[in-house]
Amino acid sequence: MNIMHKESIQYWHNPALSGGELTRANFKQFEFDRHVHLDYHIGVVSSGCQQYTHRGSAYHLGPGLISTLNPDETHNGQSYTSEGYQVHVMSVPLHYVSQISQEMSQAEGFFHTPLIDDTHLYQAFLKLHMMLTQHQSNLSSLQLETSMMAFTTELFLRHGNVPEQTADNNNALSQSQIKEVMAMFHDDPGQEFLLETLANTVGLSKFQFLRRFKQSIGMTPHAYLKRVRLEYAKKALIKGGNVADIAHRVGFFDQSHLNKAFKQAYLITPANFQRRVV
Repeated sequence: MNIMHKESIQYWHNPALSGGELTRANFKQFEFDRHVHLDYHIGVVSSGCQQYTHRGSAYHLGPGLISTLNPDETHNGQSYTSEGYQVHVMSVPLHYVSQISQEMSQAEGFFHTPLIDDTHLYQAFLKLHMMLTQHQSNLSSLQLETSMMAFTTELFLRHGNVPEQTADNNNALSQSQIKEVMAMFHDDPGQEFLLETLANTVGLSKFQFLRRFKQSIGMTPHAYLKRVRLEYAKKALIKGGNVADIAHRVGFFDQSHLNKAFKQAYLITPANFQRRVV
């Protein structure tokens, strides 16, 4: 069991989650008295186990489970065992969830249960929490916003009051909208794209654009753009260009960033690929 014995808590804020807050903490003896939050709170335990009371019922939050709390819901919290626990929490502002709810034809977002057993979303949350707290320079705003919105939307679709069939009935981009967005990506793949800019280009909100793009293309805008950049990198490598220069030209932060993405996609490093084809 990998738990720090010293009790500690860290706080972060990331612009991709405007108005939100992220925490990671290690607790052994500290107990949360009964309290409420102004925002939605999503939390997971990566080691150990937390016990808490919510609306008169007792729950145990261990690895693999997700705690979901609506605003103004009274709860407490403490370690279930003497070893303590490590918890990762994200607060999601009301305005963020309200936007998602309104565009899904719902008056207000609401979690049905305070404890969710969903391995896929558990892993997705840990990955998202790490992305938002590490402040890695090679993570673009488009990637962060896309990941945040995709996770939150899926969480409410699966475990909130938002049925899939009501979500964005016109769920595909038109051919002209697709061509317009693709042209932006292909004309200058090295550009830093913002989700809001892409959505405004085709007259949609960020939420609508993300859902309709994925429905139309089968990938998120960030995943598609990443692949486009890798394809242009291959063409440039074949022409014999410098790997570091190519990385910057097609939109990767540096050569190491390109190396990782390239090997993940093609099972070979850019340098080795270039040596074999030139």
